[in-house]
Amino acid sequence: MARGVLFRFDTAMGHPIMQTLGPLAAALLDRMEPDRGYEALELRTFVPEVTIEGLGEIMHELWVHRHVERFGYSGWRRHRSTSGISAPDPEPEAVGCGAAQTKGVKPEDLFDHDTFSGFFK
Repeated sequence: MARGVLFRFDTAMGHPIMQTLGPLAAALLDRMEPDRGYEALELRTFVPEVTIEGLGEIMHELWVHRHVERFGYSGWRRHRSTSGISAPDPEPEAVGCGAAQTKGVKPEDLFDHDTFSGFFK
């Protein structure tokens, strides 16, 4: 079976990431409007040759590649894809500029031992 290829440019890392989508998944994604919810019957109109089970597989493929998300009880919505790669840490000199200062806390300081002193005997 032939596979379609979709390229996405990852701005966080500055290099392209190749994600392979099946031709039906790529075609369905092209027909979906961003941030609009679709129920399964609406999505089937985009790919009428696919069974409802096949549509579930296509939507799973798009979900795995982060092109769609669940919407409502049984619907799907196209949303802007995120890379899953966190942004790089800020430069050390920029950390103190306008950022709130944080203080390290020990885990034992987070628990009120006096309140629960009789509980752990």
